[in-house]
Formats: sequence, structure tokens, C-alpha cells
Amino acid sequence: MKNFIVRTHSPSKALLLIIVLSFFAQDLICGVTDKKFNQINLIIGNKANSVERKIANLLSERILEKSDVQISISSDGKKNTEDTGSLNILLGLSKGHKEIEDNFMKLKIPELTQLAPGPEGFLLQWTKPGELMLAGIDNRACLYAVGELLRQMQFESNAVVIPANLHVRTAPAFEIRGTQFGQSHVALRKSGVRKWTEEETQRVILNYALAGANTFSCSSGEDFDFIKSFDLMTQGGFGANTASEVTRPEWAASESIGRLGYVCLSVPAAREYMLQKCDEKFKDSPTFDFVKFHGGDGGGCECDLCKPYGLTFISLVEEMAAIIHKYHPETKIYFTNQKFNNEDDQAIFSYLQEKPRNWLWAWGYGPGSDAASWQPGHRQNHRMDLFRYPGYGPYGLYPREILHQLPPQQKIIYYNEITHWKYAQHAYIQMYPRPDKNGDHPPHWSHDIYERQPDQYLTMVYDRLTFYAWPRNYFRVFHDLMPYGIGDITHSSGHHDHFNQWMWQRLLWAPRTPLPEVVKEYCQTWFGREAAPAMAEAIFQLEENLEEIPGKPLPEKEGILRYYQLVKEAGQKMPVHLMKDNWLWRMYMQKAALDRYVQLAVSAQLKIQHDIEDRVEKMLSGNISNQQIQSLLQVLDDIYAEDAAMQSLREEAQILADESNRIFGVKNDGLASLLHDFIGLGWMKRQLERAIKAKGSTKTELLKMITDYEYAGEGGFYDNFGTANPCPNAVFGYPYDHGQPYVAEMLSNANRHSQKTMHYTQDEAQGVTLMYDNLDPEGIYKIRFTLVRPWFQERYATRMNQKSQSIYANGISLAEDLEIPMQMSDFFTFDIPRKIIKDGTLKIEFKKAKDVATGDRVAIEQWRNSGGWGTIVSEAWLIRVK
Repeated sequence: MKNFIVRTHSPSKALLLIIVLSFFAQDLICGVTDKKFNQINLIIGNKANSVERKIANLLSERILEKSDVQISISSDGKKNTEDTGSLNILLGLSKGHKEIEDNFMKLKIPELTQLAPGPEGFLLQWTKPGELMLAGIDNRACLYAVGELLRQMQFESNAVVIPANLHVRTAPAFEIRGTQFGQSHVALRKSGVRKWTEEETQRVILNYALAGANTFSCSSGEDFDFIKSFDLMTQGGFGANTASEVTRPEWAASESIGRLGYVCLSVPAAREYMLQKCDEKFKDSPTFDFVKFHGGDGGGCECDLCKPYGLTFISLVEEMAAIIHKYHPETKIYFTNQKFNNEDDQAIFSYLQEKPRNWLWAWGYGPGSDAASWQPGHRQNHRMDLFRYPGYGPYGLYPREILHQLPPQQKIIYYNEITHWKYAQHAYIQMYPRPDKNGDHPPHWSHDIYERQPDQYLTMVYDRLTFYAWPRNYFRVFHDLMPYGIGDITHSSGHHDHFNQWMWQRLLWAPRTPLPEVVKEYCQTWFGREAAPAMAEAIFQLEENLEEIPGKPLPEKEGILRYYQLVKEAGQKMPVHLMKDNWLWRMYMQKAALDRYVQLAVSAQLKIQHDIEDRVEKMLSGNISNQQIQSLLQVLDDIYAEDAAMQSLREEAQILADESNRIFGVKNDGLASLLHDFIGLGWMKRQLERAIKAKGSTKTELLKMITDYEYAGEGGFYDNFGTANPCPNAVFGYPYDHGQPYVAEMLSNANRHSQKTMHYTQDEAQGVTLMYDNLDPEGIYKIRFTLVRPWFQERYATRMNQKSQSIYANGISLAEDLEIPMQMSDFFTFDIPRKIIKDGTLKIEFKKAKDVATGDRVAIEQWRNSGGWGTIVSEAWLIRVK
């Protein structure tokens, strides 16, 4: 066995690396007795059903994709027992395949039952030299046995290698293990990938099924038929008030962020329309195993007639369930409480507790369902009574409460969102969350999940639906949530979340598997054993690279280059026959090249910034001339210039993207979004242009801001508003929550990062407030603010009338209805009257415009939920003039 030497300055990293390497070291020990075969005979039972035959064909196809072994499929019991390079695989149901039944009897193998190993369970073991048995308790179990064998196999160019000690008897831990599938709109529109063929879509379905999935969200049609042909389960869906085809304004729902396409269920005609629509949909539909009624993320109605909407919703769903059961009596019905508030949930609890509701199978828990976390989706209030003791909170607090409230005939089924890396249920949020409509904030002990921020530079390049992997965070989320449910049909918006979804299926099968082992298995399955150690380390490194690390900006992250080197190393170790069509490695390598490109681009722009700062500082200590300033502006003319290394990385990513698109219709969206003013050199350019026109002390002051931006002078104070930023003088207000996924147009890239982060208030009477103490009563002060307001997308802009705010100092007006610039920030400076600070204190308070956040309750709630602001400020300098 080889010796492994671990060198790292981080004890936690060293421990993780040792654990990862220990798993791979086991392969070196066990590999001595592995068995190699260049010919395989798949033997199915004489009475094998269509599913068993399809599974046998699938196994043959998957092996031949990676190795040129000879494979035959037979059902007549003929075996090759003489050739030592030949492998006989008995594949089929444990009851019904004569040779499998004989083996169970001769070898005294305990029969497969509903308890040992359990439903959907299988046995995979050697029965004699050259004979391997894959026995399933049911059809799906045979498919899962094939998945396990494929993970255990090593593929050589013309042979397969199988561990000699292979013996797996197992069944899944969770009843429901599913996901969605397809290509995302970002991949198709922004990345420009080709559309999948029908066969490629089916391949994705089978990839997850081989990992352990048994349920897929789909509509009727070819996908449905294909899924059922492997005896897998299907989930359909119906929006109880979703009706984009309806244009009657009197039917329109008051949806939480004002989106159209939903009807108010308290309008009798609209309610009857939805019942008829449900009947029309399901009377001719195939029989889904499950039907989900979604209640949020665009659904629901906030109007007073529907309150509590939970009761309005669940009573209608009961009628719709009766319609479905009229045509499909075996279909199981569940709903999700996305975006429902406490009153809605309690109404549903009471409704279910009132009498047995046997029509309902489960309570679905998806994005926006959690009454104990402030995640995007804007649940409007929270169960503060659950926070007294953290337990395993916050994620697990509300599922535990739901399970406590549910009658025994209902269960919890999850609809976890692990497809977006930012602005999502368990992802990075954009800013520390605003208080809910009751003024409640998360408890102090859960701050860590809200202060996780995406790297401020990488987030400018990559869409919400971008290629990424999060082993540590999602492993934690899984184990916090899943003890309370019977399974999960995860939300997936594309194929960029490949690792996350695959890991989820493996954990649903065996939740106690250590994380390093899960990652190891993934890497061995998709990249081969030679490349697996480097890829495993790379995946852990990728997760670390994506997060904003205080004190370590992107140019200083050694992990960016390390990730690039690891994926490159893995590619060099992959055998040619595994690398040939490996689209997934190409996706990881694209990510590596693009992240490294961004790192070099940011470093180049920072060098420009530092060079200009140095030259301005020299200018300030000597003579200031417009000719010198003009020469600095010329430096800023081309901030997107590539050096040879950047050009090489971009070209490498493009070649990889073309290959991955050709192989499997995937590529990284970052290629379409590389050109950015990453650090906000635009404000510096504007500052220099203003300095050329200015004279005297004004010119000097403009230039001094370039050399020492945050300095407020002796006796002064600087506040940088936003999540986890230093703003010690802020006493009221909170980081700005855009109320919607952040898009590049909201704020200009020409802003510095500090100018793009801000505090705000909503419809409260009090605006953002600053408090200064211990000022010199005889001193003369001025205050400077950075102000900017976001641009809103068209669907939100109609209700966003806020453009201005007023500013007061100890009750004295500094500005009335001051218009705030949109997208590009600017500075606003005011003198502080000396007479108002005689007691050494200064209170700065912003006031919202009088016509902002007015109207009825629903209009105000929609305004708040979609990012409405009453007052807003990015930075403040209190400067002592003398």
C-alpha cells in the first residue's frame, strides 16, 4: 500500500483529505483480488417479464458504452463455464428465475422479503467462480441491482473488472425517491445548447433511476410511457388556481408578488372554472402514481375574501381530489404549502384534524414552506414559538412541527430545492433577510445560513441555473430535514445540478453513508477509479470557491487554481475510452477554466485600480494637472483586455463547451457573460472626469476619494451598509432584499461593491436611521451619502413608484424628496448645522416619500414582497471639517 502525505495549513481540510484518501486506500487493498472478464453472458429467466428484459438490455448497453467486451443475453440457461475470462450474470426476480431460485436454495441464502432487505431491495453476490447473481425482490429492485453493479465495475478498453468480495444486500431507506428532469431555459437560451433527443432525455431519467430514484415528475406522453415501462412511478401536478388562459380581470387573484395567471377561488365562477379544468385534465390523462397540488411560488390569493387562503385552498383540493379519484382511484394526492403564512397552515391543520381526510396522502414541503427560516419565497410570517430551543434547527424545526400536527394517515413528502446556487430555498441568499410583516428576524443562532454569500465576482458571471456542486451544505440540509419525511421528489430546473441530484438519490437510498464515501462513489461512477481521487478533492474545493470569504477576495483564493489543476489532473488520468464521450468531466473543466479566467480578470482590473490610485497619490503630493488626469482616463478605456493566459482559458472553455454540447447538449452559461466591470472602475472614471472640470479644493477632494475611499478623516465615521458589512452607526434598517432574483440590469457594474450593497426600510414610518455619539459640540461636520436605487423588471415596475426620500439631522431637514439616481450611484453631501449637535449626538433619519407604500393591504404586501423600498442608503461618511 502506498503512503499518503497530507500537507495543508487547515486542520479541518487535513482531516477531510485523510478521510477521502482512506476510502481510496481501501481500493488498493481490495484491488488485489479483483476479477477481470472480457466476455459476459446475461442470463434472464425463461419467464422474464418485459421490465426484466429492458433492464438486461440496459445493462448490456451501459457496459458496451465503456468497454468493448463481448456480451450476450440469453434465457435458456446456457452458460460458459470453461473460459476463465467469461462472466455469467444471473439477472431477475428472486421468485421467477429458476437458476436464481436454485442458488437461494443450494447456498441457503435467506429469501428477499419486505423486511429483509425491504421493498425494492436486491441481492448482488458471487455464487461461484465466474457467476454473479443480481436478484431483485421486484422489478425496480432489478434496476437498482444493475445500478449497483455498474458502480462497482471498473471498465477497461476490452474488459470489465469486478471486486472478488462483492456482496451487497440492500434496500432503500426512503419510500419516495424522485426528481424532475430536463434542460433549463438558461441552457437553451443563454448558453445556446442544442435540444436533447428523446433518447438523451430517457438517458437522464435512467441515470437517476440507476442511482436509486423511483419517481419522476412528468406530464403525459412519451416520457410518461417510458418511465412506466421500467415500472418506475410518475408524479403529475395541478395548480388549484393556476389559469394563465383566463383574462377576466374580475377573476384575477391577488397573488403575493402580483403575478398574473391565477384566479381568485372566492369568486364562485372562477372556482367552478377550476373544478371543470381539473376534470378536463384528468379524465383523459394517464394514471399518475402521485398528483401534487402546489399552493405557492406564484399561486395563492392574498385578498380578504380568501383569508385564510389555506382553508380556501385545501377545501377546493379535496373536491379536486374527488374528481381525480373518480377517474384514477389509486392516485395518491398531496399538496405543498409554499408561501403560505402561519394562519394558512393552521387552517389546514385544523381542517385535517377535524375528521379523517383519507383522500389526502401527504403534506408536501417545498420552497417557501418553512415557517422557521427566512428564505427567498417571502413567507410573510414565522413560527417564533418554535425558536426557544434550537435543537437541530432551523431547517428541521418546522417539519417536526408539521409531523406533530398531522393526523396519522398523512405523511410529509419533500420537494427540496437543490437546483439554484443563489436566491433559493437552501442556497446563498442575496442579503441578510428583511424582517417579516410582524417585524420578526431570525434568531441569533441561525445567522450562519443567512450570512453565507456568493463570491461577489463569480456571482456577476453565473446565472442562478449554473453548473455547480455543493456536497457539504446539501449533506447538512438533507440530514436536518429528512428524518421527518418519507422521501423527496426534488425540484430541478435543468441538468446543471447533476452532482446535487445524484447525491440526493444516493442518500435517499442510504442516508448514513459518510459524505466522503458518497463523493468517492460519484467520482468513481462518472470518471473512473484512476481519476476519482482528484475529482473528489476538486468537488469539495469547488464548493469552497463559490462562497464569499471575508478577508479573502477572489484574487487571493488559492482554491481557484487548485480546482483547475485537480480537474485537469483527473482528465489526464482518465483512460481514453472513458474520456472520449465524458461530457460531465468537460463541464467541471469548463467551470475550472472560467473561474480561473474571472480570477485573472479581477486581478487585472485591481492592478489598474492600484496603478491609478498610486499615480493620483503622487499627483496630490505635487502638482495636479488635467493632462495627468486625462492620461489616467486613457488607462480606463479598455478594462476588458485579455492577456495570453486569459485568452488561453477562454479558448479552452469554448472548446470544452463545443464538445460537451456535441456529446450531450450541455455547456456552461458563464461563457456568455465574461465581460464585466468587476470592481467598479466606472465610478473611478466618472470621478476623474469630474475632477477635470472641477477647480481648487473640489478637484482635490474628488481625487482624494480615489486614493482613500473609505477614509472619513480624523474624528469622522464611515458606514458601509449591507450584509455583514461594518456599519456601526446604523440603528434602524436592514440589508436590501431585492425581492426577486438579482439580474445584472438592476444595478450598474460601474458601481463599487460597497455602493451596490445597502440598508433599506419598507413601509415602516421610520426610515434607515444612523446615530452618532461623542461628537465635538464645537466641531463643524458634513455628511456624505452614497445613494442608488435599483431598476425593476417590467412585471414589478408598475407598482414601484418610489424614486425619492427625505433626510433629517436631529429633526432638521437636510433634503426633501431628494431623487435617487437609478442603477448608477452618486454622492450627496450636506452640511450639519453646528447648533444641532450641542449635546454631542447626531441622529440621521431617512423618510420615505408620502405616496410610497400606500393603498390597500394587498397592494402594500405585493409591493413589499417584490422588493419595494421606502428609504435606502449604501454608504455614509460623517466628516469633521474642523
